[in-house]
Amino acid sequence: MDVCTFHTRTYGKHNQTLYVFEPTWDSFRPIKKVGWDGKKFSTDDSLKSNLFSPFYGFESLEQKVFCRELAETTELQGREITDPTEFWKWAGLTDASWFRDRPCVFLTECSPKNWHEYLKYTGSRGKTLRRRIPSGRVTRRLIRK
Repeated sequence: MDVCTFHTRTYGKHNQTLYVFEPTWDSFRPIKKVGWDGKKFSTDDSLKSNLFSPFYGFESLEQKVFCRELAETTELQGREITDPTEFWKWAGLTDASWFRDRPCVFLTECSPKNWHEYLKYTGSRGKTLRRRIPSGRVTRRLIRK
């Protein structure tokens, strides 16, 4: 299993299936995607809908046993990825859409598109081609040839 850390969570990839390590369960659990939800990077919780299911968080009991075996046999120390686009390439998520000046995978279609929250959370700046004029209002003069 290929393991990496992205924003303090440990993710694994095995046979084109993405897993997230749940430290409270001491096990991996399968997920479909990791995306921006408007406040932070989150995982989908489609398998965590029925709280009273005996295999809560998994598709079946066999998958639950398989994920426990993965957690026992896998070294959890992997490389750390800080760039979201690099992580989405590693995870194989190809449904990125352009969010201002960079690609972004949103968790759902209804996720709020908060640009300032995204930049603040990732610790980056907006990419622009504009040059800032050092003093507020400046007139530009033409230079003679």
